[in-house]
Amino acid sequence: MSFIYYLSALVACGIIASFLFCCKNKNIFGKFISNTQLVSLIYAALFAVRTLAGRGLIYDTVGLNVYSPFGALQINYVYISTLLLWFIPAVMLASCLFSFFDDKAPVVIPIVRFISPVVCILGIVAIEILGRALDGDMVNDFYYRHLVLAIELGVGLGLSLFQLVNLRTIKLRFGHYLKSLFCLIGMIIVSVPCWAPKTILGLNNISLVAEKLSNVHLACLGLAVIAVILCYLFFKGLSPEQRRMALIYLSLSALISFSYNYDFSTISNPSAWPLHLCALAMFIVPFSLIFKVKRVYYFAVYFCLFGAVLAMIMPNTNEANLLANETMQFWINHYSITIVPLLALALKIFPRPKFKDFLICLVAFVIYFVIALIANVWISNYYEGVDFFFINSDFLITKIGSWAKKLRETSVTFNIKELQFVIYPVYQGIYCVVYAMFAAAMWFVFEQFYDITDIYEILTERNRKIKADRLALEAHLAGKDMQGPMNPQNEGKLILRNFCKRYSSSDVYAVYNANLEIDGGQIFGFLGPNGAGKSSIIKTIVGIQTITSGEIEVSGYDVEKQSVGAKMQIGFVPDHYALYENLTGREYINYIADLYNVSKADRDERISEYIERFRLEAAIDNPIKTYSHGMKQKITIMSALVHNPKVWILDEPLTGLDPESIFQVKECMKEHAAKGNIVFFSSHIIDVVENICDRIAIIRKGQILCTKTIAEIKETGIPLENFYMNMIDGNTQSPVSVKEAESKAALVKETV
Repeated sequence: MSFIYYLSALVACGIIASFLFCCKNKNIFGKFISNTQLVSLIYAALFAVRTLAGRGLIYDTVGLNVYSPFGALQINYVYISTLLLWFIPAVMLASCLFSFFDDKAPVVIPIVRFISPVVCILGIVAIEILGRALDGDMVNDFYYRHLVLAIELGVGLGLSLFQLVNLRTIKLRFGHYLKSLFCLIGMIIVSVPCWAPKTILGLNNISLVAEKLSNVHLACLGLAVIAVILCYLFFKGLSPEQRRMALIYLSLSALISFSYNYDFSTISNPSAWPLHLCALAMFIVPFSLIFKVKRVYYFAVYFCLFGAVLAMIMPNTNEANLLANETMQFWINHYSITIVPLLALALKIFPRPKFKDFLICLVAFVIYFVIALIANVWISNYYEGVDFFFINSDFLITKIGSWAKKLRETSVTFNIKELQFVIYPVYQGIYCVVYAMFAAAMWFVFEQFYDITDIYEILTERNRKIKADRLALEAHLAGKDMQGPMNPQNEGKLILRNFCKRYSSSDVYAVYNANLEIDGGQIFGFLGPNGAGKSSIIKTIVGIQTITSGEIEVSGYDVEKQSVGAKMQIGFVPDHYALYENLTGREYINYIADLYNVSKADRDERISEYIERFRLEAAIDNPIKTYSHGMKQKITIMSALVHNPKVWILDEPLTGLDPESIFQVKECMKEHAAKGNIVFFSSHIIDVVENICDRIAIIRKGQILCTKTIAEIKETGIPLENFYMNMIDGNTQSPVSVKEAESKAALVKETV
């Protein structure tokens, strides 16, 4: 009979390999599914049919020879069959998943090229041994599972040979092979069948006492923590899709181990259905990862994960020996539904859940609880010991204490025809509510986790950027003073080169390709309607907002790479100021002077001058909270000038000031520019701009329309107000979209 199995394996291998090589450049199902993916699904289906045909005789073997299907004298056969039946699912999963992640998982390439075909060939050669390990003597008797196994190995070999030849063109470095080695070791560990340790090592009296936290129990709990940390450290360097593939592999490996206690007869036995929450999680965790169903994953995180942790703290295995099938299966399964959701959470496989998502999961849990409750009371009429989610017995109550037994004293019994139904409304109601409350607590814990990781990532990215900017600055300065300007030839100037600003939530640019060069000694007016981009440019110059692209220089300092040096050259009067109102005006200005390292003599001289100019003698030593709007504006202007900045930037500075103060501010602008400094201000008051500015720029919808001197405009004979309106009304262009900007950049690159 063994000849039939060898022949079946070779024929299956030939058919699959011929199909893949002949249809290499054409998918029979088009873009819906590739040929290798189709073969992978067939490969996985054959494995599932073979596994669900029964758990096999090897399942009951203890210590290589007890209950061995080979007898006590053929220990080597037990080794061979155990290792092959262990490795065959491991390489099957790797080959099948690689078909769906082929261009995103280079670390798996050496495994599917070299390890998978070797394991399949060894499986075909040893198919008689494997068949005997599963069902006994296969020489004289025919078993359909042996035939399925032979075809499965043949399909796997055909797929592996195609991948071996097809992936030869991909060149890998030594580092890839090293990572693949670690990956292979991890695959072997996580795919261990629940029966393999007992088969190889025997039952060595390593007991796990469920009633207390013994050393063995604590070691099992600690192993889960160590596994999460090690997996996270290894997976975090992978791409998002590689991470998802790794987690799918972990969850499916555990599901295979979980399935060894199930076969086709289970379908007709409702008491064995996987309706227990942790059993259900074995299916929904890989489902959520494979099909990217985020709310199914959220349900696993908030409800199944908590149940798995509780189960590991209070294990309900009937077998005390750690290496027994039932105990190993318990820990493998609960490790999986604890580790995989936590890793998916830490690695951000899915987006951060909103509270609405949690509420939907809560409704789903209540529905599940009701279904489990009905299933318990219904199926108990036909089978004993039915206890899905521990809501039909006193298992949890015995763990809590004798006082909790009173919760089950209230029961309701009723009959429907010949069926009897018993429910415990107090116990089961409190159980549902308390579990939901713990899930809500987990929501809070995970929200804190998200906040902490967000802050950590922001700080990490900021530190990375600071280091990168410092290295770039050192390279650019080439040994020059780090505290000095990057471009000393531009000292006293304000320069914008191809500056662009886009906010992350917008598809258009707030500012696009802005270019300005302002020399010292100029008063520069910035005009434009509301939302034109004036404040975006000003806030980026002073360092409040980041630069999307382009460069900005302030007196030779690069705003992005020398942010502190650039800010030391700037005095800023914002349109909406925020002052420390419990301080007095003098204290606040001194505080700002301290930030800019202004000497006591200089600050006292300047503060006295501005107090007199703005008539604040009576109020300067009163708390700012007692000031009027105009007085607060004056304090803001004084604090912006206390360090005598090279560039004085004002955003709508005259709002709320009385006529005398407006006059004094204009005089300050003229005097500051007369000293060789730049005064850059935006305003909607055209008359003021026309009277005091040397040059102006007009901006609309993020694009600078023109830059002219006041003298040039006067030569046209058109008043500035009319000139401004003609520019605004005559320009109908829309804000530049991201797609439009990308197409322009591509065109320029192609032209070059």
